[in-house]
Amino acid sequence: MSSKNLNIINYIETTDSICNIIEKATSNKDFYNELKNYQITKCFEPLNAIYKIVIYNESHYDTTECELLIPGCENNNLNDKPTIRMLYKRRDIDFESQTNIIVENTADLRMENESKKLYHAAKHAQIIKYLLNKFYFASKLTIFNRDGLEKTDDFILLVIEKIISNKLEYLSPIYLHSIITFTSKYDITEHDIFFGKPNLKVFTIHVSAQKIFEDKYLLIDKFWKFIDIIFNKKIQLKLIFEPDERSIFLTLTILNYSKKRNINVLVYNENDEFNFFTLIKKGIGRKDYELIEHLSSVTLLINTFADFLSIESALIGMDNLESLKINFNRIIYSNIYKENIKFDDIRKIYHKIFNFKIFNKKLRSVTLEYQDNYYPPNFETFNFSDKLYDMFIVSLFSILPNSITIMKFKNLPYLKEEYFEYLHKTTPNLDTIVFKHCRYLPDEPLLLFKNLRNVFFVNNLGVTVPSWVEIVIYQDFNDYMYRNFFWPYLKKNNKEFYRLMKNCTFKHTFWMDKNCNADTVIFMKDILKWKRAINLLNL
Repeated sequence: MSSKNLNIINYIETTDSICNIIEKATSNKDFYNELKNYQITKCFEPLNAIYKIVIYNESHYDTTECELLIPGCENNNLNDKPTIRMLYKRRDIDFESQTNIIVENTADLRMENESKKLYHAAKHAQIIKYLLNKFYFASKLTIFNRDGLEKTDDFILLVIEKIISNKLEYLSPIYLHSIITFTSKYDITEHDIFFGKPNLKVFTIHVSAQKIFEDKYLLIDKFWKFIDIIFNKKIQLKLIFEPDERSIFLTLTILNYSKKRNINVLVYNENDEFNFFTLIKKGIGRKDYELIEHLSSVTLLINTFADFLSIESALIGMDNLESLKINFNRIIYSNIYKENIKFDDIRKIYHKIFNFKIFNKKLRSVTLEYQDNYYPPNFETFNFSDKLYDMFIVSLFSILPNSITIMKFKNLPYLKEEYFEYLHKTTPNLDTIVFKHCRYLPDEPLLLFKNLRNVFFVNNLGVTVPSWVEIVIYQDFNDYMYRNFFWPYLKKNNKEFYRLMKNCTFKHTFWMDKNCNADTVIFMKDILKWKRAINLLNL
């Protein structure tokens, strides 16, 4: 073996940072080409934490703290030397799977003078910048006031203003009235919260109309200047609204302003659910209907068979829809049993209901989730409801556009080969598929999808993975291993998973431990796709 090969092997074995490997591979083409000949296997314990900002008075001076909240551990103060040492003792790889820095603000500084608020904001910003740098692949900041603090408190905006980072791409939902308070008090040209964030892509506003603002129903001019700054900096504006009349009014007001500027805005419901069918039955109000047309994500709750009749009305006009989730349960057939409707009649109804096609090319992601405690004891023993279940799944797949790239199945009683035969015809561009807690999966459904590149299994095993797939993730597989008499120290066995997926083409393996037990394993072909892999964990 040449010294060059020995150096590469030694580097792979000794480095504790995926980031370092990626940086070397991207900067040195020869190293990257050689790396393709070697396997990387790493075990690490990811540090997923929430950071809690605390400010309190002690001996007539203020102290700024940031507590590190780690599941299963006591709170750690980031100002304490033992905590800093603890962070330095952790391997770099432990910080390389979290993509979101979460910060909870518990400090109420509304009654403090401006100099004190600005002082603490700068201190907090330094800590957050440290965390962004420490967690190498983190690009999203979720910062919020704890429950009990007024949603109008603008302190977190002062903190955001002081953060200087070229890593930040996504800023979490900030309450609308916090922004109104901020813009009414400060000159936003001097207090530009977007300064020093050159790569910021998305800024999210949480639209909530609190009672204390009943007399301030209209948005102020300074707020519109703030919105103009977002547009001028080419940052995508995202709105999350609460489904009440006043919040809908405010959301539409912002949307209409954006429409005049010919700017596209992403719109989401707070809980990602909008009860279309109730609205349709009652008659959709003008304002509600305007908002529905702008929604980027929606969850349809199918609770009765009659809800099927409204699917077309709900989906056809949603030209901005990017993600769709459908929740259903077995209760939808209860009325059919009582009325003794024949199966052929139901088939005709389904054919009529699903005699349309979604032509929205923005729709990328579809989630199908079963929400019921009943599961058929044996899916091959067909009864009336099982046939209706089959018909529903196949009919739903028939209306999907070919723009779909992500398909997620959650908690389904079973999925059959025939379902996937329909799915691959309508979604030929599918590149990511997720199975979470599904009761039964066929052996070889994925072989139909030639563009499939990413597969994520949660508490599901035994599905053949095609050779063209680039990333496979297994999560929550401990129950299976114990049932099959695999002792903990034998769980980190690539061959067992290769046997299950009937595929041994993956070069790299990463075992993510939780409480000393393997909880997640990532198989990859190309180390440069690490960020794509950890983003899959958030699906």
